[in-house]
Amino acid sequence: MIPFFEAYRDIIPDFSSFQESLRQRLPVHIRANSLKIEPEAVLALLAEKGIYLERTSQIDETLFLAPGLSSAGNLPEYFLGYIHPQALTSCLASIALSVKKSSLVLDMCASPGGKTSHAAQLMANTGLVVANELYPSRQKPLAYTLDRLGVLNTILTGYQAQEFPMRMRFDYVLADVPCSGEGTLRFDREGVDYREKKLDQRLIETQEKIIIRGFDLLKSKGEMLYSTCTYNPEENEEVVDYLLKRREADILPISCGADYEPGLLEWKKKKYDKRLRRTARFYPHRINSVGFYMARIGRRS
Repeated sequence: MIPFFEAYRDIIPDFSSFQESLRQRLPVHIRANSLKIEPEAVLALLAEKGIYLERTSQIDETLFLAPGLSSAGNLPEYFLGYIHPQALTSCLASIALSVKKSSLVLDMCASPGGKTSHAAQLMANTGLVVANELYPSRQKPLAYTLDRLGVLNTILTGYQAQEFPMRMRFDYVLADVPCSGEGTLRFDREGVDYREKKLDQRLIETQEKIIIRGFDLLKSKGEMLYSTCTYNPEENEEVVDYLLKRREADILPISCGADYEPGLLEWKKKKYDKRLRRTARFYPHRINSVGFYMARIGRRS
């Protein structure tokens, strides 16, 4: 077996099962879009086509696994906006942030729109979601996703996330930052090339700037979710630790209806704030989805 991610052997529990999980195809997860249709109706429509969905969450009735389905993007229900294919861990981010109706929400890095539209769905199209995306080439698919899913409470902006204007404050901020994307990798086909790459320090600096700006944009009782789809502690715990050292921030507990491993307190002889244990690591052999990291952040009282 190719030694995938050997650098993380000491921090990922049951490492052999983790490596084996990377040889399996990433399953298709579907979010039923309750802005347009009830989840039970989605179950019935797809069952007529021989597609039987399995619930994947006890606290959100819209999340499903589609066993045996290789793609959902060619189904009529997709084009009608009844369903949205989205990694389960990506859906858990919006659930963990726990946005409330009629809130003011900022998604700092919004494209392709899965988390943005999920937040709008959880808010029942009330309040306001600001979906920020710098690149025009990524704004188009973002706008398409929001339109297809019937999202009505969202506006699009095009700022660099780390320079988002400080003119207003938000109840909730989602900072799903650019990252190395290790958690998205699967090696289910023969001949897949895998090589460890040195992490670009500029990427970490961008993540640090985004988390600081996101925190500064919060209202006094606001909450932020920092997330990545990678395993590297330098992009996860170390970036959150950077915030804790520079702002009066605190780490809040995470509840998302799924099991996860606690955040790390040490990596390569660097020690982190003990509060990082409250952050969450999701591994594909524990939850069959994209590898993910989350930190729920508020202001210190």
